Amino acid sequence: MLKRRGLEKITSTPGVTHHSHRIPNVRKLNDMALNEMDVDTLDVGGLYQGYGTHYVDLWVGTPLPQRQTVIVDTGSGVTAFPCEGCSDCGHSYHASEFFIERDSETFEKLTCDYCIGSTCRNRGAGDEHCYLSVSYQEGSMWSAYQGRDRTYLGGLHDGPVKLKEEGQKLGGKIHGENPMEAANFSFDMVFGCQTKITGLFKTQLADGIMGMCIRDSSIFAQMYEQNVIRNPSFSLCFVRAEEAARDGTVAGALTMGGTDTKLHYSPMIFAKGFKTKGVMHGVSLRKVHIMESGQYRSLDANSTNTYTVDVTSDLLNVGSIIVDSGTTDTYFTKNLNAPFKSTFKKVTGYSYNENGMALTDEEVERLPTILLQLEGIQGADTYMPGMAGEIDPEHPTDILLAIPPSHYIEYDTQNKRYVGRFSMTEGRGSVIGANTIRGHDVYFDIVAGDRIGFAESDCDYRNLIELDVPEVINDTGDDNTETTKDEDDYYEEETSQLVKNDNDTPVATVNEAEVACGKMCKKGMISFGLVLGAIAAFFIHRKIVDRNRAMYEKAVNENEHLSDLVLDTEIQMTQID
Repeated sequence: MLKRRGLEKITSTPGVTHHSHRIPNVRKLNDMALNEMDVDTLDVGGLYQGYGTHYVDLWVGTPLPQRQTVIVDTGSGVTAFPCEGCSDCGHSYHASEFFIERDSETFEKLTCDYCIGSTCRNRGAGDEHCYLSVSYQEGSMWSAYQGRDRTYLGGLHDGPVKLKEEGQKLGGKIHGENPMEAANFSFDMVFGCQTKITGLFKTQLADGIMGMCIRDSSIFAQMYEQNVIRNPSFSLCFVRAEEAARDGTVAGALTMGGTDTKLHYSPMIFAKGFKTKGVMHGVSLRKVHIMESGQYRSLDANSTNTYTVDVTSDLLNVGSIIVDSGTTDTYFTKNLNAPFKSTFKKVTGYSYNENGMALTDEEVERLPTILLQLEGIQGADTYMPGMAGEIDPEHPTDILLAIPPSHYIEYDTQNKRYVGRFSMTEGRGSVIGANTIRGHDVYFDIVAGDRIGFAESDCDYRNLIELDVPEVINDTGDDNTETTKDEDDYYEEETSQLVKNDNDTPVATVNEAEVACGKMCKKGMISFGLVLGAIAAFFIHRKIVDRNRAMYEKAVNENEHLSDLVLDTEIQMTQID
């Protein structure tokens, strides 16, 4: 769920799928692929870059909602964040203040008759509550009591938006791309009010976690149950930002209730999706391919530039395969290790080692793209770009998921080595992590559609919303607009006094020259002031950037000594009574 290694920057290897010059912009999807999906009532929120993860804003409580930033985790089923009573809970690390229950008029602490996936404590006593505790093998844990409060997702990052009373969420054609409409998707959220946290949960940038696996307690399930969204589904669109700033670095979009075609650069294609391990989003992997360097998209694959790894589907799917947005890297079964490395060396001329490779510039240029061939949905009889027909005619409607070099290789500046983020060491089960789904809008539609969709995207939330003027709730009610002198006053005409000489030739008085100089000097001083202002703004900006970078590196360095997250603990939370 958190970053595995403390690597400082992404490699400059070509193949970043979110570059618009590499992928043509296709705004409308094939109607058959979408199955006539209703996209009129989608709730779209911006995603922000965390330390190896992505988080979204939840605005909780009334009358003045409080922001809580939460990791979007498809491998968890509970939403939780620190509340006022949480002591030593990493306040200095987190992006927001702790949630203050008493400041919300609609907050309620759940009693035993209303527990959801939690344990009743002190029934009949004054402190009756629903207790939650989740631990992870690498050492992190948190405990909480369950509460309920009015909540909306997304909106503006810097302040809550006003609820617009006109219109309806369903049938009213309200489309949640506009962050100003976010409050219209409010619902009563059940969540964990954390009272204790340890380990990586304490030092992460996001305040808490938002569960998105297939459970009734997941956010999308709660929104669907309350008729806030029409479909029990959601889409995640990730990019990787250069920095993880405390004041928020936009790095994608989250769509509740469907998928937003305006984000798509290629038609959405669907893999068979199913529930696995009881609550996880599962897929079936048929084959793994390695595509020669210089080709970065699934559409580029053909029989001459692609090499198939010699491993059976049965061995690939041992222990099941899940799609987990809360896992930074991708982890596959050890059954893939030897045949993958053999094919990789055949294509590149050198060996793949996820623990570190000393590569020359020429070898970096030869880094290939990894292709995952996922089993397509049953009944798909229309070939679409991105499907496997070019390299596997027997399964033409399987889909290809491309992992370009910049998504599975990073450069460790400290050790001067290229480190792999595509591991093949797991004894049971595999995880398709955030680095693999990056550069795609991924549609989780297992509950109603038994499918997971993939469409190439730059995940540009800023371009999607096209909004310039924020409208936030002013808790003071004051109008802070300053009245300034009309700028046109600067250009007010100054009349020169002229006199005539004996030859009736107009001449300027001494005051005329002074006026002319005064105008030019005034303009010059303004220009000089603007230059000084720009220089000052630049240095202030650099100071803020340097501060944020130092905070990021500090958190990463503090996490370096911790063990890697273990697969079965990460995707199966252990509840402690």
